[in-house]
Amino acid sequence: MNETASTGTGAAEASGAAHDQRLRMAAKVGLALLVPTAVVSVVLSLMTERAADCVMYGNRCSSIPGPMIFGVFLVSAALGVFAVGCPRERLPFTSARSWAVKLQGVAQVAMAMLLLVSP
Repeated sequence: MNETASTGTGAAEASGAAHDQRLRMAAKVGLALLVPTAVVSVVLSLMTERAADCVMYGNRCSSIPGPMIFGVFLVSAALGVFAVGCPRERLPFTSARSWAVKLQGVAQVAMAMLLLVSP
């Protein structure tokens, strides 16, 4: 009976470790795409007529402050680093890595959207 219980626990632990590895890989991909996402978003926003008008004449410029966009960038980077680097034993709760990866993705999309609407 004890062998069966320990085998079931080992299988659950192996499954949890595999899920943990997938989450870490997703966080690594998010971190690798963070700077390219920012660069592409800036290039796309600078290609608009509104951006040209803002740069050349100072008209129709965005009211979104730069530190807010940089703050969202840092939040996404910090969540990614947490999700990749924090050992499983030190997580505050079992789904913390999953939440960190999800919030990293949300912060990265929010950064891209803020960059796209501000020339």
